[in-house]
Amino acid sequence: MGRAVAELRFVTQSENRAQAIDIVAKNAPIERRELETRLDASHRTVVRIVNSLDDRGYLRDAEDGLRLTPFGAHIADRLDTALGATETALDFEPLLRNAPPAVREIPLASLDGAELLVASDADPFSILDRILSLRAEATRIREVAPGVQKESIDQLAARVQGGEDVDVEAVISQHASEMAEARVDYRDGHTTTVESDAVDIYVHPGSITFFAGIMDETAAVGVSRDGQPHALAVSDDSDLRAAVESVYRRYRDEATLKTAG
Repeated sequence: MGRAVAELRFVTQSENRAQAIDIVAKNAPIERRELETRLDASHRTVVRIVNSLDDRGYLRDAEDGLRLTPFGAHIADRLDTALGATETALDFEPLLRNAPPAVREIPLASLDGAELLVASDADPFSILDRILSLRAEATRIREVAPGVQKESIDQLAARVQGGEDVDVEAVISQHASEMAEARVDYRDGHTTTVESDAVDIYVHPGSITFFAGIMDETAAVGVSRDGQPHALAVSDDSDLRAAVESVYRRYRDEATLKTAG
């Protein structure tokens, strides 16, 4: 691994060097003058970069222009993949830094292009509002939730009482289940959903510190920080839906179906 680290350090310690490898990989054969233009660098800088890459075996200056060697081409491919994954990880840093192990199973590539919401002091309810809007438009819902909000119970109870064609399965923690039963303002709505044939509530014995749900064709993954909703990713990506479905099924299999009475 030491040799690989040293090679990556050589490539990435200079942004111009990494960019030059990428430019030559995608535009070969390319003249030095064209490389200067694309890099927006001086002639002297490009000469130094090309010489260092030539000495290291990354490229050769042929009659028709600069081309990567097979060694350089392999490094360029891996570098492009690594940089793309790093960019995605940085884009979703608020979600990934606070993710429990269950959320870390979500493929990074499935988040590429997803909508990301991050709660703020100015809008602390943005994540709950987004989840409520996703649920409101969906007829098939599968989710693992860290808690029970009155808004969620009331929304689902109203849809059930209104005779809407919904198919809902939700996994909540034992603590959340007990709270929904104990609080007077939660009780009626919770009873309505539990007694409905359209809704199955499962009680999980462990702690749940994240949200993972599929609302029709849309998947969402959320995490908390300091006990409050912090970040939520929303996407129609099929790989994300499959990953969320897998997380949901595992938690449902570990839970017990809640019955009325």
